[in-house]
Amino acid sequence: MRFILPIVALLCTRVRGSFDPCLSIKGIGSSSYNLFTSPNFPEKYPPNIDCVRVVQSRPQHDVIVKFHHIFHIESTYDKVEAGEDCPNDFIEFRDGRYGFSPLIARFCGSRIPKREIRAVSGFLWIRFRSDAMLEYQGFSAEFAIVPSKNSRYNNHECLLEYLNGLDGFIRTQDLIQTLPINASGTLDCVWRLAVPANFRIAFYIKDFNLKSPNQCVQNFIEVYSGDTSNKPLRRFCGLTATDVFAPANEMFIRFYLSDVRNLNETNFSALFSSYTKMKNCSQEGLFACGDENCVPSSLACNGRVNCPYGRDERVCIAGQDTLIHFITSGFAPLILLILIVFVAVALICFYTIRRNNCGKKII
Repeated sequence: MRFILPIVALLCTRVRGSFDPCLSIKGIGSSSYNLFTSPNFPEKYPPNIDCVRVVQSRPQHDVIVKFHHIFHIESTYDKVEAGEDCPNDFIEFRDGRYGFSPLIARFCGSRIPKREIRAVSGFLWIRFRSDAMLEYQGFSAEFAIVPSKNSRYNNHECLLEYLNGLDGFIRTQDLIQTLPINASGTLDCVWRLAVPANFRIAFYIKDFNLKSPNQCVQNFIEVYSGDTSNKPLRRFCGLTATDVFAPANEMFIRFYLSDVRNLNETNFSALFSSYTKMKNCSQEGLFACGDENCVPSSLACNGRVNCPYGRDERVCIAGQDTLIHFITSGFAPLILLILIVFVAVALICFYTIRRNNCGKKII
């Protein structure tokens, strides 16, 4: 039954006509959930593929990976085939659940990787990527959950997710509720933010006060765009922080403290909001912020500043909320045209009736 379900899921996906080329990386369609291969294996993998999978272990267990007898991924064209220097196609492993988690290894070339691939954090992040040229047979591999070499309990995972809204607030104070009582040691928390796929994410900093400003080893906040980014768009560890506009609809905010006891002396809050770039916002039923920035019309006059310069709230004087929503809707031009035609017809009728009355008086 365990291997039948992935096969059923694969067949259903094909029937719907939206086949996911990453299913083999996710273990769907294979005889074992632990088995994963490059797309189309043992045939050549397709170009322009970017697949991600996260494997979670049990407490006091690690995740290890072993490659099978075939391995052929476009080479880096130098002598080193394991590292961050595979610029074209590669299979990558990280010790954690994020694209910015510590790198274990990145492989390409035609030699089967021999070095140990072991994730000790409780999660293994797997990514396979191909570019637009030179596809090869790929690989077949398998992961296993094994007891940890060192006696320890996996670190407490600190993750908060906001995945279904157009906007929302995040605060450091929200983290207190997620921590164990009398928590000690370091704090490494992540907010995962996502908005609808047709929008991007704007990140507006409201409060920023670190316990130890300018001490980046002790505390910092990093902003990542998308689920495969290994380098932050911004890193804040000083006295101030600026707004961030991400090119993707998903964002990860990493908050680090060398001592969790300093959380009560740290104050950070921010608003994340949906936005997009467009010349004619109203044509798509969106609110125009200016500078070709558009936000969903439902965010206008909602008591939160969702536009870069606050136009969505600045125009909301008393009694005009309904007018603003009307102006930013897609029906406004049509209704305005109907009103103009109605007024024109009324004026013509009035003029005609008045002229006829004047003619009768003269007779």
